Amino acid sequence: MMRSLPERIVLELLGSFCLAYAVVTSFALRAAPDFIPFVSIGLALVVLIHLFGRSSGAHFNPSVSLMFFGQNTLLNPHAFWSNLVAFFGYAIAQVSGIWLGFHARPFSPPSGPFSLRSSVVELVMSLVLFWLIHAWSDEGRICPEARPLSGFVVGSGLTSLLFLGFADSVGIFNPAFTIAFMGLGGSGLEQILVLQLLAGVAMIFAPRPLASQSIG
Repeated sequence: MMRSLPERIVLELLGSFCLAYAVVTSFALRAAPDFIPFVSIGLALVVLIHLFGRSSGAHFNPSVSLMFFGQNTLLNPHAFWSNLVAFFGYAIAQVSGIWLGFHARPFSPPSGPFSLRSSVVELVMSLVLFWLIHAWSDEGRICPEARPLSGFVVGSGLTSLLFLGFADSVGIFNPAFTIAFMGLGGSGLEQILVLQLLAGVAMIFAPRPLASQSIG
């Protein structure tokens, strides 16, 4: 069952840290083929969704939380201010956890300037990933118990998008990642951050996924 808001925020921080650390560790495998980091990141996300989906929703991404906030599924569909507090709590936890994860070991962040093509690719792929999460979520949760295979679908979808975005030097999809990269010295990322947030806003208006069996 979903935990209280403070517990969910702590779990989002922990899960976001683990995801960022998995990314750092995956790209530290320099001798491995290019596809290994992408597969490793996707598998890490599958595991984290299974671990945290039931308790916190397993967002790990401020744009995902923004999408659920706009759809009134983040906390309480009848309490705007409670949802707003929850969104900021989630976002702060996600940024903090990812910041700590990327500072846990040496990592060279991506830097711009990014071409128009790269920016468009980042926007389109962010929309695809968020739509996948939207379609396989249940009342603001990416939870395999409520939507069987949701962890596998989202994780494998992320891996595929990372493959596709690699050619254009993009494939971040997460404002918290972008903020952490900027803090590590990455440049030219401001437009990428804006596009990721815009993708989250756009998904607020996406048709709701088919109703799924709720969990206790």
